[in-house]
Amino acid sequence: MGPQPTEPDDRALIFGPYRLHPSRQSLSRDGVPVRIGARAFDLLTLLVRRSGDLVSKKELLEFGWPDTFVHEGNLKVNVAALRRVLAGTESDASDASYIATVPGRGYRFVVPVAVEPVAPPAEPSPPISPAVSVHSRTLPAQRPLIGRRQEIARLADRLAGARCLSIVGPGGVGKTTVAVAVAHEARAGFADGISFVDLSTIDDPQYVPAAIAAGIGARQAADDGLAGIIDALHERRVLLLLDNCEHLAPAVAATVERLTTALPLLTVLATSREPLRIAPEYVHRLPTLEVPAPGRAMTAEQALEFPAIRLFVTRARERCDYALTDADAPLVSAICQRLDGIALAIELAASKTGAYDVATLLQMLEQRFQLLSNGPRQAPLRQQTLLATLDWSYRLLSDDEATLLRLLSVFAGVFHLQDAIAVAEAAGLAPAQAIDAIERLTARSLVAVEYRDGALHYRLLDSTRAYAGERLAAAGEQDRAMARYARHVLSLFERADEQWSWREKQEWLAEYAGRIDDLRKVMAWAFGPKGGTGAGGDGLSGIRMLGVRLTAAAIPLWDELSSVAEARARVDSALLAVREIGDCPAELKMKLAGARASGMNFAQTLVPETEAAWLDCYRLGVEADSLEYQLRGLWGLSIYLVFTGRPLEAIGRLGELMELAEAHADWSAIHEGERVLAMAETYIGRLASARLRLDRLAAYYRQPKERARIARFQLDRLVAIGCSLAFLLWLTGGPARAARVAEDAVDRAEAIGHIVSQSNALAFGAIPIALWSGDEDGAARFQAMLEDNLRRENIAVWSPLGRFFRSALRARQGAPGGVAEMKARLAELIAGRFVVRAPMYHCMLAETLLAAGEIEEARGAVRDARASVQAQSEMWCLAEVLRLDGLVHLRAGRPEEAERLMAKAIRAAQEIGALSLEVRAALALAAKLEAECRLGEAVEVLEACHARSAGEYDFADLAAARERLRESMGKRGQQTASA
Repeated sequence: MGPQPTEPDDRALIFGPYRLHPSRQSLSRDGVPVRIGARAFDLLTLLVRRSGDLVSKKELLEFGWPDTFVHEGNLKVNVAALRRVLAGTESDASDASYIATVPGRGYRFVVPVAVEPVAPPAEPSPPISPAVSVHSRTLPAQRPLIGRRQEIARLADRLAGARCLSIVGPGGVGKTTVAVAVAHEARAGFADGISFVDLSTIDDPQYVPAAIAAGIGARQAADDGLAGIIDALHERRVLLLLDNCEHLAPAVAATVERLTTALPLLTVLATSREPLRIAPEYVHRLPTLEVPAPGRAMTAEQALEFPAIRLFVTRARERCDYALTDADAPLVSAICQRLDGIALAIELAASKTGAYDVATLLQMLEQRFQLLSNGPRQAPLRQQTLLATLDWSYRLLSDDEATLLRLLSVFAGVFHLQDAIAVAEAAGLAPAQAIDAIERLTARSLVAVEYRDGALHYRLLDSTRAYAGERLAAAGEQDRAMARYARHVLSLFERADEQWSWREKQEWLAEYAGRIDDLRKVMAWAFGPKGGTGAGGDGLSGIRMLGVRLTAAAIPLWDELSSVAEARARVDSALLAVREIGDCPAELKMKLAGARASGMNFAQTLVPETEAAWLDCYRLGVEADSLEYQLRGLWGLSIYLVFTGRPLEAIGRLGELMELAEAHADWSAIHEGERVLAMAETYIGRLASARLRLDRLAAYYRQPKERARIARFQLDRLVAIGCSLAFLLWLTGGPARAARVAEDAVDRAEAIGHIVSQSNALAFGAIPIALWSGDEDGAARFQAMLEDNLRRENIAVWSPLGRFFRSALRARQGAPGGVAEMKARLAELIAGRFVVRAPMYHCMLAETLLAAGEIEEARGAVRDARASVQAQSEMWCLAEVLRLDGLVHLRAGRPEEAERLMAKAIRAAQEIGALSLEVRAALALAAKLEAECRLGEAVEVLEACHARSAGEYDFADLAAARERLRESMGKRGQQTASA
């Protein structure tokens, strides 16, 4: 048994500004929670409880890893991480280290510890949804700074009047840290917020707009990458912080120039190793930290007045309890001078004080500069300075460490231990060698490590990654390393593809969503102009095929993340590669065909080729004997037919789907077929049948265990059912319940973080139901949600419909030009062949035109509505078309024809059970009869409608009908009394 706790669990342990609660598994500093991994927490608890005592390595290993054999290096990594966590702020710089090393024996906690009872814990807050947090883009926390306070204040003042401020300087000088501090200092001046965009993981200039769009939460239009950004930031006072621009400078410069021209309220803060060289740019060259003049004699106290020396001493003390002495002061001063006051270089040097005294460090550094001075002089001075720092640190590594550092440069961002082991195979390193090497690299601060969600996350600093990448290329290892990295990423996503069908969704996303930058990097390499050349013997065709396989494996992730535009672009690249290769397994062709067709269903224009694409998916499914892709092909084709106004054809295809699914007892596919069939039946007027199907499905899928996954049929099943049911409820006269069901569908989609499902629920359910019910405030709220979704993801199919709804709201509110805009947006919608429900949209336009006194134009809109009802067999809204036709005739002075059409509208609604449309028609007819003093007939019309309404008055039309009925009855009574 390992050492056991000695303090009761209900006590808090206090040391310095920290409060440790073992029973709550929490650590806080000045009341602010501190993130720390479970293993590190256990080690800290034991050390704190035995404050002042030597705790041996054996005791710590037994306590932290009970009944498990682990390498001693794991303990070193955890203790090093603990030291970094506990020395997390500048105010700690004058304090002693919390954990002291007793060489060869163990560790001692050297700070006094107080013990006090803990109050009972408050009720825990509800957990934050991973689906929400995965996609957030926030300004990083402000790091402690040494020697930059006045400079940051000046830059914040400058930022207030600048359009573009670039912080320029050599790598490692602290540009990002200063920029983030400036943004925090100036944030009060940006009422609409600050967006931080890290460009370091972007290799291709064409993805600069995509990175910015993701950073601000905007959509990226396919034809103009910046249009969605401009739309999202229009008339907003925003600070856009673009970090690490140097490798993409021309593309960033062009982007910033256009954005600042189009958006007068936008301010851009950029960090780069060179200026962007554009007109609105103000360049601030960030100086290095101040160092003493060469040869100046000084005491330790005098030396600490210089920021560079204070930084060195602070970081050295965090490593090994270092204290600057008068004897060391000139040596440390010389080190900081040789490193030109570059913060990263100084931190790297200070990190070696645990292994070397400062005199040895200075000697090694001077030798390194001698070697560098004989190197290529054409390199910019700033690169020579950083190369000197990093190259010197690199020389201290063993062969295994240096090899692994080079290989780790292939990762786009965060990686895990198993990833490092996998790429290490490219150099023949065994797993044990790789584990040992990464532990040592972490200890040397060349690999950053973070404890998060109970696991270790590693990454290379940007400058370290760039340096190691150059070393990788110089060693002739790049192709082999990239090939091994690519195969590893492929194995990850093929495993993800296999696990998707059975693993819990949030757990699955937590593991794989964060790997999307690695996915993008491998695809860019595999499909790039040099992809695979000489890569480990695979050759160009082999690496192209790897990219094709990776694309197919990544389809579920893109669908779960609602990354419609990216998926379509990547699939197109893979299909080009398939044509280039000339030979491809049928299964891959089938998956790519299905993904391509799916992307076409989400396009802004539903081109005729989409039908052929879905048929191709189905055909390949038959050839490969894949039930899944036969079903997907028939399903996608049915959706396309419904969207393009062909519900009768869709019903035929859905019959094929249901027959195939029933033959194989595929209940998920059967239920999806039922849902889409109910939707198609609603449009052709079979409301009773559709209602039975949807009620049955809603009851079944209320059980959490029965809820289907998204990626198979693109939408969350329960959200989609709720959307279809809400529309049908409104149509059949259940307006209050319809509104509730529609909002529930929107809320569920929000809870699971699926933008495609929520956009579908908004566009087909919540927004039109609110508009048709007269709830303009609700419609505006839902419309804003849809527009926000479309800014976040380029789901183009709903963009024209969203613009139409927005124009309809503006027209109803009497906005100048609102009616003309509504006409234009409806024409745009029809031109894109997204014509489902078009008859109702024409009726909305006709009613708006009538209200504006445009009778002839209203007549034309009704004529278009009649034509689309006939062409599309959308009998569900025939009654509304007849009602509007009657109103047009009434306004044109033809009351007899108007009355006939309104009566016909009532009968048409009654025939299919569309109570809402019956009420509308009855209201119109009663108003006409009342105007002609035919009150008895008006009351009869309204009484008949009221009798069928089952007493549901909270819908606007029904409430109006009741009020009209009462008024008419009162007038009739007055007539009788006066007679």
